[in-house]
Amino acid sequence: MSNAIFQVEVNTLLQSNSAQYLVEKLLGEGAYGKVAKCRNLTTKQEVAVKIIKPSDRDSALAELHALDKMTNLDADKYGLIKFLDWFEYRGHICIVFELLDQSLYGFMKARKRRPLLIHEIRTIARQLLTSLKGLKEINMAHCDIKPDNIMLVNQASEPFRVKLIDFGLAINPKYMETGTLMQVLQYRAPEVILGLPLDERVDMWTVGYNLAWLYTGFHIHPVDSEYTIITSLTMRQGMPDQNLLNKGKFTSRFFSLTEDESKYVWELDTTEQQFQKTGKEVRFRRCCLCYDDLENFYQDKTKMSEVEQFVKLLSRMLEIDPNKRITPEEALKHSFFTMEQPSADSEKTNSQESASPEVPEQPTKTTVPQVPAAAPQEKSRIEIKEDAVQQQEAAKSNTQAGSRKRKRGVEQSQDPEHCSLPERAAKKPRIESKEDVIQPQVATKSNSPADSRKRKRSVEQSQGPEHSLVERAAKKPRIQTKEDVIQQQEAAKSNTQAGSRKRKHSVEQSQGPEQSSLPERAAKKSRIESKEDVLQQQVARKSNSPAGSRKRKHSAEQSQGPELSPQTKSPAKKMKTREFLLPASGNSSQAA
Repeated sequence: MSNAIFQVEVNTLLQSNSAQYLVEKLLGEGAYGKVAKCRNLTTKQEVAVKIIKPSDRDSALAELHALDKMTNLDADKYGLIKFLDWFEYRGHICIVFELLDQSLYGFMKARKRRPLLIHEIRTIARQLLTSLKGLKEINMAHCDIKPDNIMLVNQASEPFRVKLIDFGLAINPKYMETGTLMQVLQYRAPEVILGLPLDERVDMWTVGYNLAWLYTGFHIHPVDSEYTIITSLTMRQGMPDQNLLNKGKFTSRFFSLTEDESKYVWELDTTEQQFQKTGKEVRFRRCCLCYDDLENFYQDKTKMSEVEQFVKLLSRMLEIDPNKRITPEEALKHSFFTMEQPSADSEKTNSQESASPEVPEQPTKTTVPQVPAAAPQEKSRIEIKEDAVQQQEAAKSNTQAGSRKRKRGVEQSQDPEHCSLPERAAKKPRIESKEDVIQPQVATKSNSPADSRKRKRSVEQSQGPEHSLVERAAKKPRIQTKEDVIQQQEAAKSNTQAGSRKRKHSVEQSQGPEQSSLPERAAKKSRIESKEDVLQQQVARKSNSPAGSRKRKHSAEQSQGPELSPQTKSPAKKMKTREFLLPASGNSSQAA
């Protein structure tokens, strides 16, 4: 019979006694044959058809026998592929399975072998151990568990749900012969290498090693030869028990008997001894990771309790002595599965992060909260509300002084030069609210110019030290010191013109343009005018004559600033004119 497989192409029609299968796509090819994605033309169901070479007919029949026994198990519950049908076509045995997604090997290769997260490994480990438990119930050992034979059902809709496939080497454990070569080298159990009695426990070893590969993304010990594997196992776990080595059919391939205190013991060969036995140079292309290295390998230190339990379970699954190896039932009760689990949302988030092909996984970063962008808009709403309140109170107040004070308070609170945005947003509501309460009350009690100026100064002082000296000098004086109060009291006692001229002359000399800066002259001039205002008010009350009215008018013109007065007037004439100055135009109406 020819070993060549017939040509399978797209749109090839495979026909059994009960159905027809149209080939839609080739999924893979191996030493056994090919796998094609087909559609059942009767049911329209998509399936996978394994087409086996005639030379592997015995293996195909063995697989059919194992699949027939597996029909006694719930394939979904125990994570086993569903066997649907089989038929012969042109001398080839064709086995029909449910269509699955991709193998774990293909999945890891696509993501550049980036390690899985610990909760993802837990999900896969539980399913594989359940599969071993189910196979044990029907007295079956898979004997070829590797990433290629672990399939993801549908990674998009059911993340990390897996099933075992390829039961071509499956066998009843009681028919497993000592010394039988099985499993690929990378996943070969130590009892197979040493020639110890075999049973279904070889599958527990390979499941454990597959989990270690998913955890690291690489093999945890050198796999160049059986000798390098045995050497690495002794480095990680210590020398196997002497009684175990005595039972090994192939122990002498890797160990030598040496005399020790009148008895012979097995010792691991050196690389020179191994070269003498095999004639092949020993090469270690990869280092061996101990269990402590595996614990420190995981980068997310917040999961260390889970990682520790996983490594402990791994050490039980990878025991050199199969008699000490954990069973599937015991493993499913291990703390790695029974400990408190993370929330579903957390696992889903981590699963989405792990889908990225970047290498390796990094710890979750903490984001820094940003200042809300709506803060300036909130401030605008506050200002609008306060402006409405101030306008209502302004309508109730009939005094010019109260109206001017509220207007200045609003303008200053909205001046971007007074303070920074956070300071205005924090201070302005408190300052303006206080002004709005005080101003209407004070305005109703007193309409005198002196009280009006005091209220101005108290409100302006509450604005804080943010106002610069130049700003205070540019606006109408608002600061009244203790010294000003004393000077005003003395000015009220003195009604003589000579005394007024002396005080004015002494002040003007101290404020010469050569001796003081513009801010200082403006600040001192403000105090002088305040003192003169007090004296002028007293004079105005005593005199209602037309002459007094002319003096008030003349005083109002001079109070508008030095820019309006003639430049030709001498300091002496200014001093004489200001002896009889009346209050400024704003205060003049109130005094009248």
